[in-house]
Amino acid sequence: MVRAEQLETEIIMASIHLSKRLQAIADYVDAGERVADIGTDHAFLPMALAQAGKIDFALAADVGVGPLNIAKQNIAENGLSDKITTRLADGLEGIKPEDSISTVVIAGMGGELIAKILERGSDHLDGTETLVLSPHRDVPMVRQWLSTNDYGIVAETMLEDEGHVYTVMVAGRTKPDVPYTKADIEFGPILRKQRSAIFISELHRQQQALTRTLAGLQSAQSNQDSKMAAVKAELKLVEEELAHD
Repeated sequence: MVRAEQLETEIIMASIHLSKRLQAIADYVDAGERVADIGTDHAFLPMALAQAGKIDFALAADVGVGPLNIAKQNIAENGLSDKITTRLADGLEGIKPEDSISTVVIAGMGGELIAKILERGSDHLDGTETLVLSPHRDVPMVRQWLSTNDYGIVAETMLEDEGHVYTVMVAGRTKPDVPYTKADIEFGPILRKQRSAIFISELHRQQQALTRTLAGLQSAQSNQDSKMAAVKAELKLVEEELAHD
């Protein structure tokens, strides 16, 4: 009985609105795209896109049976089964040629996992797809994968949602005109140009965190030379970025 009540609540919530983070992702999906939402969870994003009339087809894929079952319930309850296909799959393996996917969304997981998903599933992409990615940590790892695999970052935004700061980026298979620098990989080539208030605030937060870490290493009894060198290098990069203002 409790489970049924929980499921009903999740279905109702799914039809109301997207979180600020998911809305930012949705805003980067162009009208008429055929979308694959990888790690769809409860399918909130593809449902919102379909309800808004922005898309006519979406693949909602997830590796978890439980979340995917809820996604199916949500989609059926909202009358969107003709527009959204669910598929139990690990990463990009659920994408089939006949899906004709033009935009791939991967969000709500760490950057290391996103990079692994892209690497393992690269044969399920033909290189024409737009990637909309939103890692909740280890963001530079995603940018590094994109740069290594000739994907250019064409849009980026940074936002705060319920006390957490998120980055959303859009990339396409077109090698950047100028190779990304270490600072571009670390902080974002477009975010560095935009220099929003939240971007600067995050730089200051990183500076303070690294300074505390360095102080802790300096006071440690054991030899921490290698760790100290790494932290100093990262701190220098942050301070150089802040010096541009």
